[in-house]
Amino acid sequence: MESNGGVASDISGLTGNDNFFEDFQIGEVYEHARGKTVGEIDNVLITNLVMNTAQGHFNEHQMAATELGHRITFGGVTTALVIGLAMEDTGENAVAELALDKIRFRTPVLHGDTLYAFSEVLDKGDFDARAAGRPDLAHWRDVGEVRFRHWGLNQRDETVFEGERRVLIKRRAFKTPATAGGKAARPVAARKPAPKEAPAPRAAKVAARARAVKKPAARKPRR
Repeated sequence: MESNGGVASDISGLTGNDNFFEDFQIGEVYEHARGKTVGEIDNVLITNLVMNTAQGHFNEHQMAATELGHRITFGGVTTALVIGLAMEDTGENAVAELALDKIRFRTPVLHGDTLYAFSEVLDKGDFDARAAGRPDLAHWRDVGEVRFRHWGLNQRDETVFEGERRVLIKRRAFKTPATAGGKAARPVAARKPAPKEAPAPRAAKVAARARAVKKPAARKPRR
């Protein structure tokens, strides 16, 4: 869950307990559990929503005459799917996404291909908000920066995507800025529901409605 500026809000119900900053070790490689079959809707819907006008993504008639013979999936969709498959292990405790670069698309993705994601921990360390050019993140404490290399394979073990991602991840001692320093958030008092007004008798309602309706002006008789 993210708020303004790509910064995550407080999340208390995470599904993993081994993906804090301390748990990632440089050189580790992860094969993520889930795969995703790319459907026509994944490609064509997003391509049209972002107004990508390359017809190779949505004109089957034109692509039938090419060497590939089919529409190919928009690279933005491939990127989102591969990194999305990796997020359960590399993003549950993220508080901000810092960068995504060195993107490469190695093999076209067609409708019906199934993608699998892998990640390698390239680097990790303390986070300096000023040095990173992100003074808006200076208030975050007990966090660290991790740099991942992500890549995706299709069902034929062909590499379809490669890229590097820098992300700010919670340490185990993390406290949100709102609760840091032992200041607990104030509980919100329960509000009592406003008392309901007694229903007016039907005759009174009809009379009130009749008074509110403006009577039409009298028409002159036709000659």
